[in-house]
Amino acid sequence: MPANLKLRPRMRSLLSPAVTQAEWIGIIAWVGMLLIHPALQLDIYTMGVTLGLLVVCRVHTRTANFLLWRVLGVTYMVLLSVGFAYMIRLNEELRIYGLPLAVTLVVGSAILFISVQDYLADALLVWLILWPPMQADIYAGTEVYLLMFCASSVSIGFILSYSYLKNLRSVLLVESEFRALAETDYLTSILNRRAFMQSFEKLLSGGQGGYFIMLDIDSFKEKNDLYGHDVGDKILRAMAVCLKNAKGSHSFGRIGGEEFGVLLQGDDPELACDYALALLQSIRSSVAAPHNYTCSAGMARFSAGDDLSTVLKMADKNLYGAKRNGKDCVHLDGALLQPVLS
Repeated sequence: MPANLKLRPRMRSLLSPAVTQAEWIGIIAWVGMLLIHPALQLDIYTMGVTLGLLVVCRVHTRTANFLLWRVLGVTYMVLLSVGFAYMIRLNEELRIYGLPLAVTLVVGSAILFISVQDYLADALLVWLILWPPMQADIYAGTEVYLLMFCASSVSIGFILSYSYLKNLRSVLLVESEFRALAETDYLTSILNRRAFMQSFEKLLSGGQGGYFIMLDIDSFKEKNDLYGHDVGDKILRAMAVCLKNAKGSHSFGRIGGEEFGVLLQGDDPELACDYALALLQSIRSSVAAPHNYTCSAGMARFSAGDDLSTVLKMADKNLYGAKRNGKDCVHLDGALLQPVLS
């Protein structure tokens, strides 16, 4: 996935609070103008604009659809501009405020859009909507100056939007890289203990149940001492590849030394057992002799709200049972799922 696509959710989460606040400021300004100016009267048009602004703001805050979120940002600015343009047409004394209003809306919204294209669409639409009311009376014959203000405001806004988004992406890319480093085991390139346990806790707190598999490479220290640390590292990396290739897991990681963990969602014991047995089978053939290795596994069921340490202790107890049973096997609830295969 391209880096920019990965950053979208994070960028949106950072921009959303400011966007919501700016939209409420716009609504307050719009309603304030309707209430304060004595010559203005509520009609179907102004009520429609008011209702539209409130609905767009509400949906904009709550929608999970990224494309809709982008479209609603531009829609809000169009509605606000249409409302102000309507009022300027009806009241001659307000026409003097058309130019500063357009410049304020265009420049002020520069850092509220997630892409420069969205901002440019917004800026051009604002000027297209507010331009006609400004051509009457006070600004008549000064179109060239209006064009200068239009071009200047859009240019300034473009520079602000481009620079802000570029710097924001750069910062978030660095943040993403540091997060990946903090969550990834350097040798195996899978989740480290901290990140895996966070994933486990999130699963438990989210009302999800399933199975936890604790895996331990059999006789790893002996192989490390016999063949050297480079072979030990090779075995650990091969183990990680097996976990990556095994389909059906929620998450997996290296939880310490030669120990690994796997999370499976769902309460189907047959699927969980099939996964564990198939994983051990792939592990047996993952490295050619004489460096081939096996793994023992202890499984534990967990339900929503279970204590993490209790589940870990149960899996560790079953892992110990698998080791005592001759290794290269899976234990669940103190029972052997498969005898030792040679």
